[in-house]
Amino acid sequence: MRIQHVLAFLGAATLSVSAFADPSIPSSQATAANTVTVQAGPHSGYHMAHGDARRMKGAFRLEDGRTLVLSDSRDRLYAELDGKREELMSQGNNRFIARDSGTRMTFDQVPFASEVVVSTAR
Repeated sequence: MRIQHVLAFLGAATLSVSAFADPSIPSSQATAANTVTVQAGPHSGYHMAHGDARRMKGAFRLEDGRTLVLSDSRDRLYAELDGKREELMSQGNNRFIARDSGTRMTFDQVPFASEVVVSTAR
């Protein structure tokens, strides 16, 4: 959704700049001057299906003795680990990242996971 907003803004900005362009500038120079390059990482394009967050909730006992608790609210998935609750953002079919801390979580399957691997951000 944010990419669409950026593209719409860039399109509007290009139109507004070209409206005030000096007609005496050759078109090859004007095109180069109005070119904007946006660099962004690849987007997975994956979104959890409706209701998957609800079916993911539960508690997982980690190998280091901690407990990861998953909960949902309005089709969003939340993880509570070490007393901190964070929204999980999908990074692919079974990979998630915590919005604030960057902690990565990989589940053996989505939904109805039975195993999870947690990698804390460094």
